[in-house]
Amino acid sequence: MRHFVVVESGPLPDVLRARCTDASAGAPPRSADRVPTPGPVPSGFGEFPSFIDEHLVVDVDACRDGSLLDCADVLQGSRTRSVLDALCRLAELTSAHPACGIAALPLADARSGVGGASGWAVAGGSDRSVVLVRCGPCPPYRASLEQSLLPSCLHAWLVAGHSLREWPHAYEAPSR
Repeated sequence: MRHFVVVESGPLPDVLRARCTDASAGAPPRSADRVPTPGPVPSGFGEFPSFIDEHLVVDVDACRDGSLLDCADVLQGSRTRSVLDALCRLAELTSAHPACGIAALPLADARSGVGGASGWAVAGGSDRSVVLVRCGPCPPYRASLEQSLLPSCLHAWLVAGHSLREWPHAYEAPSR
């Protein structure tokens, strides 16, 4: 999986809108690809449409092309992991691909015993801070498409000058 994503401030306060297209297809994003990412997103993006972030997302679990991984803005996993495994893999990814803006890996939901994501382990920013972002059966991030676009919204958040620690529902990752 590789695709281009555009994230922009939404017409409503505290909403980001993201749309994506397959990077290999070259087709422009369709309006149906717009997904409102539910907040609360702290203010800081300004009035619509004052902020736009465009970037390349590459699936680290599916891509074997090192040059594509090296030029990706967002390295995103598609396979869920335990928190400990995700933190180890994030350290590997940020070390091997220092140009990426953000690396994000979905976390396995240990409570249910099934493969659904319970959140994300994310590393990014100039300090390569690592946070965990909760997802669950209730807002803010419940639909699978919204979950897959969350790392892109976090990338836009960093580009806008914020830190990962300022994102709502983010908390400090435990030390390994």
